Amino acid sequence: MALLRQIFKPLYLYFTDPDYRCWLRVKKECATNRDRSITIFFEGYVAEGNNGDAFLNQYEEIIRRKSYDFKPDNNAPVIWVCGANIGLEVLHFSSRYSGARIRAYEPDPQLYSILKSNIDRNDFTAEAFNAAVSDFNGEIAFAADGKLGGKTGTGSMKVKAVRLKEELITAQSIDLLIMDIEGAESAVLSDCRNELCKVKNLFVEWHSPENEKQNLPELLQLLSDCGFRYRLNNNLGVSPFENPVTENGFDAMVEIYAARTPKP
Repeated sequence: MALLRQIFKPLYLYFTDPDYRCWLRVKKECATNRDRSITIFFEGYVAEGNNGDAFLNQYEEIIRRKSYDFKPDNNAPVIWVCGANIGLEVLHFSSRYSGARIRAYEPDPQLYSILKSNIDRNDFTAEAFNAAVSDFNGEIAFAADGKLGGKTGTGSMKVKAVRLKEELITAQSIDLLIMDIEGAESAVLSDCRNELCKVKNLFVEWHSPENEKQNLPELLQLLSDCGFRYRLNNNLGVSPFENPVTENGFDAMVEIYAARTPKP
């Protein structure tokens, strides 16, 4: 019986779950355009990407697995996205919450152009900034890959850097802060320590640069000191001791979901 359920489950989902059918359609489109630009309609909006593989990666994380979904207190949540890429999370939340006040930062000029186009073509009101969030204002070295792994502090390109702490000072409250900034997260969050009290929910993708001391304990202590409780997620794949994975100069990545602890 269990084997029959396993065999017929995809067929059952296809006829009963519109999200499953949408996922299959997106997978097919992305497979056809693995290294090419792609434009797809789903969730009531149009989304463009410059690479099918990268698009599917983000779709499965943001739309399929709903990795950033949360329960806001009202229909006008304040959401900031640091490292927005092409902006699928921006489109997703703009579609879900008509009054959402969204701010997105993306340093890669090519990806920022797509991010801005995705916002404008759907008549959403999110703000987009072609800048890297940092612990200082000015310019910073940036290595772009046009996909998912662009990172600051290295590379021949110079991009605008904005000090996130100063941006947070201007905010009253932030319902969700998403941070995927390829290794700069610890320095930026440490600099923002005194302003993190304004953030209710925080997602951080922590990166461990190869051959450097790992600072995850210090980052988790910082979050705890700032009143967050956190959960950790990481998929190491098969046989992680035998098959350690290194990607884009990082030998470990951990997703941190942190929510502010309610006061007694």
